Amino acid sequence: MSTGIPENREPDWPALMAILADCVATLGKEPFGNHLIALLRHSLGVGQCILFAYTSGDAMSCLLVDNSRYPKVAGRLARLYAGGLFHQDPNYPRLRQLLQAGDGQADAELITMPEDMSPAYRSHLFAFPDLADKASVVIPAPDAIYYLNLYRDLARGPFSRQDLEGLRSLTPLIASLVRRHYRQARPATLPARHEDAEALQALSRRERELCLLMLHGHTLKTAAAELDIALSTAETYRKRAYAKLGVRSKARLVALCRQG
Repeated sequence: MSTGIPENREPDWPALMAILADCVATLGKEPFGNHLIALLRHSLGVGQCILFAYTSGDAMSCLLVDNSRYPKVAGRLARLYAGGLFHQDPNYPRLRQLLQAGDGQADAELITMPEDMSPAYRSHLFAFPDLADKASVVIPAPDAIYYLNLYRDLARGPFSRQDLEGLRSLTPLIASLVRRHYRQARPATLPARHEDAEALQALSRRERELCLLMLHGHTLKTAAAELDIALSTAETYRKRAYAKLGVRSKARLVALCRQG
């Protein structure tokens, strides 16, 4: 199996297996993102990594950003992209098509950088951070399309044919890890629509977590189990949240968050 490791360098299999073990051990937990980034760096020489979740309502949320040389620039780029620039992405129609199809178990796809990228869009992505190339992994899931963007910098150069073969062979593994992580993740790391985040901003962390679970289809009972709290405690959080938001039912909560 190709790993994306340059031909003149042998894979460090013990290190790769250790990183993969860390990914599996932290599924659903905050450290998972750091271990996933380590896996991508070690196996593919990735210089920048940004993971988005594309969800209903034509909303894009940023879940993970990493660029060791230009962290602030990468963060601004991610916010700009999620704020609306994604509509100019040549891959956007495919993301929208997959979300509308609703097949959360469809195979993940590897997409290389399109040749027909507009000059304006290219300037946003590649002007300052010294990026040379991009490859994307598109991962359908039941509630979102996860969109993992991987970049190589000018020093490392564009992805080679062997790099892309390695990434293609890793795509099913990456997709499985991402799907499982966000399926198991606590509400604070669930992909949230922009309108949800805005509407729930006034709530405490626990109140927000409870409401996010309910917005993701949970009942009060299952949300309490997910949060590992008593049902009576969940009822208290719900009562406080509804009072702060000025709603009296889950239907009104959904309407409030979806009105944007």
